Amino acid sequence: MSSRLIALIAEDDTDCDTIRKIVHRVLGTNARTKPWASKGCSTLRRKLSAKLKAMSGEGCNAFVILHDLDRNPQNNSLNDEAKLRETLEAAACEVKDIHKHICIPIEELEAWFWSDPEVIKHIGRGKGEAKANPNLITKPKEQLIKLSIGENRKPRYSTNMNVELAERLNLELCSDRCPSFNSLLTFLQSL
Repeated sequence: MSSRLIALIAEDDTDCDTIRKIVHRVLGTNARTKPWASKGCSTLRRKLSAKLKAMSGEGCNAFVILHDLDRNPQNNSLNDEAKLRETLEAAACEVKDIHKHICIPIEELEAWFWSDPEVIKHIGRGKGEAKANPNLITKPKEQLIKLSIGENRKPRYSTNMNVELAERLNLELCSDRCPSFNSLLTFLQSL
């Protein structure tokens, strides 16, 4: 495993940190990673090809590309996953001889946390229920914030907690309930 340098490409730093935690849980803490947060989905799509080439030149030989499947603000429906995947694949195909995985969590990776009763219990301090189909939750991040509101009306949850939650996450259960997480886990295990 030491010969692999895994590039973690995501929309923001907390997503990179969360994926790094999952990589380390699956492959061990000696797994080498190099993150790049694009600071937004449009920047990720626009700069992906150049960033893959640059990171490949820096020694990265495996890539995890994480891009949320957002909602259309005009009609609140999910954007087209196949079209997004096609766009990301087109940008990624310019770099040859790399192991890559495009991970598209439905809406946002925070949906993964809704798969695990223990994580939900931790965030909600005993209230709330995990979901068998977390992909169906609208605005999972906002729902975690609502769940975490205590008696003082201040939420305890923020995305800064995602690394801690990724450490707690039942990987097997999440894999069973979230197809995007299942494919990520399968990719990591193949390395």
